[in-house]
Amino acid sequence: MQKQSVGAVSYNQQRVQFTFTFLIMYNCYVCNCCCDTIRQFRIHLQRHRDSAELRVPLVCRQDRCKSSYTTLFNFLRHIQSHHMTDCETEGTECTLANTSECMNMGDDGEHDMPISCVMPEVKDKHDFLLEMQTEGVSLVAGLRANSSIPYSVIPGLMEHFNNMAGSLTSFIETEVLDGLSSVGVDRQAIDKVSTTLDEKLQYCRKPFDFFSSRYRIDSFFADHPSMSKPEPVHFVPRLESHCGTSGFVYDQFQYVSVKKTLSNLLQSSSYVEALLQDKCRPGVLLSFSDGSRYREHYLFGNCSKLSLMLQLFYDGLGVTNPLRSQGSAHNVGVFYYTVRNLPQEFNSCFANVHLLALSYTHDIALYGFEPILDKFIAEIKELSTVGFEGVFPILGKCTVYASLCQVTCDNLALNSLLGFVESFSGSYFCTICYATKADIQTKFREEYFSIRSVAEYNKDLESLVSVKAGKNHYRGVKYNCKLNEIPGFHVTDNWSLDIMHTLLEGVIIVELGCILHGLCVLDKCLSLPDINKAFSVLWGKITVDKTHKPVEITGILEPGLVITPSMKAVQSWALLKYLPLAVGKCVPSKNKHWEFLLHLSHMVDLIFAPAFTEEMAIYLKDVISDHLSRFRDLYSSEHVRLRPKHHFLVHLPSIVLKSGPLVGMSCMPYELKNSFFKRCAHIVCNFTNICRTLAHRHQQQSMFAQLSNTHIRNVVTVGKHYYEYVHTLPYCDSLCEKLDVEATEQVAISKSLHVATMEYKQGHFVVLCIDNNTGFPTFGKIISFVSLAGDDCWHVVLEHMPTEDFAHHFHSYEVTTVQPCVFMVHRLRDLADHHPLYCHSLLLGSSKRQYLRLPYHIF
Repeated sequence: MQKQSVGAVSYNQQRVQFTFTFLIMYNCYVCNCCCDTIRQFRIHLQRHRDSAELRVPLVCRQDRCKSSYTTLFNFLRHIQSHHMTDCETEGTECTLANTSECMNMGDDGEHDMPISCVMPEVKDKHDFLLEMQTEGVSLVAGLRANSSIPYSVIPGLMEHFNNMAGSLTSFIETEVLDGLSSVGVDRQAIDKVSTTLDEKLQYCRKPFDFFSSRYRIDSFFADHPSMSKPEPVHFVPRLESHCGTSGFVYDQFQYVSVKKTLSNLLQSSSYVEALLQDKCRPGVLLSFSDGSRYREHYLFGNCSKLSLMLQLFYDGLGVTNPLRSQGSAHNVGVFYYTVRNLPQEFNSCFANVHLLALSYTHDIALYGFEPILDKFIAEIKELSTVGFEGVFPILGKCTVYASLCQVTCDNLALNSLLGFVESFSGSYFCTICYATKADIQTKFREEYFSIRSVAEYNKDLESLVSVKAGKNHYRGVKYNCKLNEIPGFHVTDNWSLDIMHTLLEGVIIVELGCILHGLCVLDKCLSLPDINKAFSVLWGKITVDKTHKPVEITGILEPGLVITPSMKAVQSWALLKYLPLAVGKCVPSKNKHWEFLLHLSHMVDLIFAPAFTEEMAIYLKDVISDHLSRFRDLYSSEHVRLRPKHHFLVHLPSIVLKSGPLVGMSCMPYELKNSFFKRCAHIVCNFTNICRTLAHRHQQQSMFAQLSNTHIRNVVTVGKHYYEYVHTLPYCDSLCEKLDVEATEQVAISKSLHVATMEYKQGHFVVLCIDNNTGFPTFGKIISFVSLAGDDCWHVVLEHMPTEDFAHHFHSYEVTTVQPCVFMVHRLRDLADHHPLYCHSLLLGSSKRQYLRLPYHIF
């Protein structure tokens, strides 16, 4: 949007004084339409948003301003705060002294360019009514998308708006009639004007009457083209008696059409662009499409078809306080899915986790998964064979196919959904192999186990008929999973394990308990108060991961027991990452417990790597085998045994080769989605049919997310910034060379910048690249962010920080500062990794060292 000033000039020959009237013109960057006021500009942009045409970020270009925002509210608030002139708010006449930017005056009093008079276009009354209705629709859509607002308050709120509009209309009508009476207009004419005003203003008395009830609001949004409305699906009817009367009860679950959801998503050009991004790097495993299962799939491996890969997730969710009576009566089972064609940074977005079905958990226990999966399987069969046609942005007219590529859940839910035994205290608990309780204590490589196959699975199903009484499974198989009916999918080929529950909430917590017991109780290198104090000091300095601070450890139990209190997944990960930096200098080198901690850190860094090579996967196999052997040698006893989650580690290298990096099947994005339903249930407090309520509220939020493009994660937003001449900056030479600018030009400077939920600040460190000679990462310290005056692209200015060595004892890289400073200019997308890093300073002896801890392995 550009602000332009035009107007009419009156010239007085006795005294040179220019007085002119002008209009502020705001140009829409979507359709290039001009609006002369902020109000009209806001209504115009809201219409684009309601049509899903509004692209993010919204970049302000008023007076060379480069601020950008992801929400329309923040963008318009910025315009009103910083770019609305006094002429627009107080009147239309102003003098030349107050509008020096409107025209250039020469010394002789002549202006450089002609100024023409532009009169505002007179709008029809229906345009103003449409503007009011658009405001109302945007308001209600935003309120219904908010999980903290009950729907029952919205009709009353709209009624208050109607009452205010009616009162304001009556006030205006009264003032007009009183004005006519005061100037001597006869009574007959005033009565005629009054009658005319009543007729003309009748629509203004209740402009939001179409939102006067909950039914009208629901009906309006149910017919919205971007709305994927949930549909109730009945289970098998059952006979139930109540108060002496018997009758059939039709329990139901809520189902959202996959076809409708995908069709709505593909109407967004930004979504299609993200979908078609080239994610391929030869020899590198970046996503599911780089694994062997993708190449072997009959649909996904067909390059002539546009096929979408769906990853299914299931979990049980408690929506009420579990400590209260009947706390589990309203627990629900949630089915989500994501589109694996998107880059991983997009699938971590809240809006890109889509709802498939909601059902009461007691209904699932009663009827099983089959009724829900039958509905899903029928739709997937159609989508994988027939597909759906449409005209989509960028793609044009084409047919799109979709099928199931993977199922990911926590360990218990995965076994339950795929039809395997749900007990992990016995044998045959693994969905990938036939591991026994005794084998996992001595065998630490996958080749030592017999892998499940389709043929062996069918034999197990046949043997279920002849199992002994009292046993409900044979070699871990309980029943034939309905998902096996999907072409190209079988539960034995579902190479997927959740590293969030396996590592962050399992292996790491158990092994850290053993390590801290060894360091504090056995070797007495540390004490519990020292550890808590060290983390308190560290988190007072740290500039990243501020919200992931581990809770204060209250007790160190015997080996084999987890540390107390319990922590969230991100907190246990932060504890492992920063423990070497926090207390490393207090622990002597070569301590066996400390060496095991460093080996655990090394293994976790490899497992959470966002990219793999085949050589890395083979190396990871050796690291896992070595780690399990070390754990057995250090801590194994009668009371300390390897757990099933330890065994799951042996399958991770093969999963990488078959299904891509392990972070792509983590349950963390899905678990975060559960917070929406918990908050909604707490707000509505109506459990008559909580599944229906939650499903409709979620789809309302999903529709609003599609219209506002919140599913796009690569949006760069910047707030406060200022302009400086290039020659005044210490990194002038680097800017001139990299950006090809002159030293006399001006550039925009900012000290902070946001990309999705990632915040970059001055003083953060980032990974630039990997040195091919040493294999060490090259780091840079963020100095500022720079953008050219006529460009929306932002570059990051970095101070080069040479890497001295990898400090094994601290599991971090040591960096140094060089003088004079070496500056570099990079684009954010060219960085080797997108995570900002914290540089921790340690005083070792008489020298001060600087260390950087990577969140995972980068190559």
